[in-house]
Formats: sequence, C-alpha cells, structure tokens
Amino acid sequence: MELSPDLPPQYEERLLAAKLDCDNDKGAADACHAVGEFLSVVKNDHAGARKAFEKNCASGLGASCFALGRLLLGGKGGPLDERKGEATLKKGCALEHAPSCHHLGLMAFGRSDERAGEAHMATACAMGLSQACHVLGGALLRPGKGRDAVKANGYLETACADGHAPACHNLAVMFRKGDAGVPADAALFDRYAQRTRALVEAAGAARGVRVA
Repeated sequence: MELSPDLPPQYEERLLAAKLDCDNDKGAADACHAVGEFLSVVKNDHAGARKAFEKNCASGLGASCFALGRLLLGGKGGPLDERKGEATLKKGCALEHAPSCHHLGLMAFGRSDERAGEAHMATACAMGLSQACHVLGGALLRPGKGRDAVKANGYLETACADGHAPACHNLAVMFRKGDAGVPADAALFDRYAQRTRALVEAAGAARGVRVA
C-alpha cells in the first residue's frame, strides 16, 4: 500500500501498522477495516477496499459488512450487485451493526415495503441509533392504516433524548397540535421547542456558526 507524501507522518505510521497487523493475520479486525477505509477514502482504490472489507466481513466485523455492502450497491470497485449488497448489509445487521440495519430500512422504505422498513429501523433504534428512531417515528406518522402517533411519539422521544434535534422539533409540533392518542400539551410543546433550539444552537456553536 503506497502512502501519499501529503499525509501527516503520524497518520502514515498508524496506517502502516494497521496494514502489517492485517497482513500478518493477527486477528485485528479493526486494523483490517482501517486499511479498507484508507484504500476507499484516501486512495480511491475501491477494488482493493472491496477485498479488504470482504475478508473482514467474513471474519465477523459488522462495520466491514456495511462498507462492503455500500460498495456493492454503488458499483464501486467492481460490478454493481444489489442482491449481494443487500445480503451483505443483512449480515452486518445480524452482527449488531446499527447503520447496516438502518440502511436496510431505508432500502425497504424505498421500495414501499413498510413492514420490513419499520422492522429494520426498530432494530437499529434499539441498538441506539437515534437517526433510525427518528426515521421510524416519521414513518409511523405517514397517512395510512399503519399510522400510529402513540408509537411514533415513543420513538421520537428516544431520538430527542439522544440529542436528535429534528425529532425534538417533530415532538414540539405534535404536542402543539395534538394527534390521535396524543393530546395537545402546551407545557410539553414548550419543553420540546426549547430543547430543539438548544440543540440547534449547540450544533451551530460547534461549527462556529451563530444561530439567530
């Protein structure tokens, strides 16, 4: 693996150490994953990244299954293979990698398979991925026979408690207007509106942006 002379020396050293660990089969799955990410992101060598992630996914690292699945679905580093890509994401989800479950949920929603989408999102949410909780809450608020504002409220509260500003905003809207099984509540509206503003301001401050 040829390293760029523009990379910081410490970064080069870490990547070389990771490659040595991976090549020597020392069982350092995170090292092999780091090599795959380096090949894909820094070197733009998606074919090499596929090989690294495939080996590591087979060894049981969910993050590598996720990375490989996305390369397969995007046709990067080799032919596009939606079937294998989805199967690889399913393996990542089974290995308790929340982003893999989340991506499967998005794919299911994209083909209007609401049941599968909700199931995958619920799994990712249970693993602590707040974005999945938010997406699932929004899905349960869409018009249709599966609409369930009470369940949506629970998922949105989970996401909001984890610092997900859009989920807090959705809760503020819900309690301002009320919904089926969720009565309007001025105090809760104010609480979630303030929580939304605080999270947005904190995010802006972190990026050096002043929020009016």
